[in-house]
Amino acid sequence: MSWIRRRTHAEPPAGRLPDLEFLALVQASLEEYAPGVTQGTELKGNSLSSPHGWVVAVAPPQHGGDQHYDVVALPDVSVPTDVPCFVDCVVAMAEDPRRAADAWVHTAGACMLELLDRHGRFADHAGPGDARGIPGWYAIASGAVGIGLDSAENRRLQSAVVDANILHRIADSFTADLEPLSFNGIKVFYGGQPGAMVAEVRINGERHEAASAAMAALGLPGPTAFTTVRYYALLLPVPADGGEPEFPSTRLGLAHHHDAAHGHAGQSDPEHLGVDLALPHLIAELSAEERKQRVRVDTGSLMIADGVGNFLKARLPIQLTDGRTVVHRAWFYLSAQVIDEFTARLRNGTLTGYRFTGLLCNAVGPWGEELLRAPVVLGGQQVDENGCISSPEVIESGHPLLSKVLHERWPAPFVLGEGRSE
Repeated sequence: MSWIRRRTHAEPPAGRLPDLEFLALVQASLEEYAPGVTQGTELKGNSLSSPHGWVVAVAPPQHGGDQHYDVVALPDVSVPTDVPCFVDCVVAMAEDPRRAADAWVHTAGACMLELLDRHGRFADHAGPGDARGIPGWYAIASGAVGIGLDSAENRRLQSAVVDANILHRIADSFTADLEPLSFNGIKVFYGGQPGAMVAEVRINGERHEAASAAMAALGLPGPTAFTTVRYYALLLPVPADGGEPEFPSTRLGLAHHHDAAHGHAGQSDPEHLGVDLALPHLIAELSAEERKQRVRVDTGSLMIADGVGNFLKARLPIQLTDGRTVVHRAWFYLSAQVIDEFTARLRNGTLTGYRFTGLLCNAVGPWGEELLRAPVVLGGQQVDENGCISSPEVIESGHPLLSKVLHERWPAPFVLGEGRSE
């Protein structure tokens, strides 16, 4: 695939955001999804460019109406010619372009982040012989995102789409048409009104008729209200020797990352540190196969696992004596009633001022497992003038130690492990 670097600038249709305004929403959503990833990025022309070498652009409209955006991701623009890219199209449901930006970030965007990060924090990996893999290809697949009129129906169809293992089951219908020398972007879409659902597979931006027909033949359940579900996958060619696929030379360039396997914190912004915890404790204890079977929804900030629970990622701020703040992005268990209320408010824009309860589901900092299952009150979400929603934050806790962690100031060497031997 190649990206046309020059384009004719024309006025956007009435009701459609100009490219840069839409990309500003993508930028905000990326930053919320992966804090620090947009540091140094620049909005110019029709592109959001990172100093680390990745670019997201809006392509000239090829199909669809005014609320349709064709988004191109270029993970590595340092390649001299024919820069590899992948394409996705998103629609602003209810004329809300922020929803379209979020949908791209949580699916195709998550795949781009994972392609450059490769720690399993943003999307899943599957080799050609795995139960959810594609024969002959290495897959990076996002979680399923549901948007519709009823939160319970969203989750039910998200689960149905994930359980169906669609790309694995219909692989014979499309693998012969994949571009053999580069990665291929595949969007899976299932949505519409009860009795009139559309099943569609797009490969490198184009509808693939055989794959779409094969998906329709799987007999996915229908909703009781308007619902759409989508997810995205990148397929990378596997070398003839069966080794690792060729990944881009670029990396995310996050100021900080957390290695969940070893619990070591990397270098961080000195003014606002952060530790991103990859999985809830209860999910991390499962085997890889159990995770595939149980985790039905995983958007990177929301996870639902059969027989395990519902989990939301939120901010846990810890103040240091030197005036800095460590922000752990940790996971919290929510009851079914609470998560239903949260998603309903997220959908209708009433999160501001909302407080809700949960249980901390990670061992945090030097306090470790002493904080596991500590009850918390979460809240603090704000919606700015652009419609961007900030992450929930721990406001208080009835757990004596966690309350002390939240409200006292701590020496940096104690919290960050500075100067301590491993």
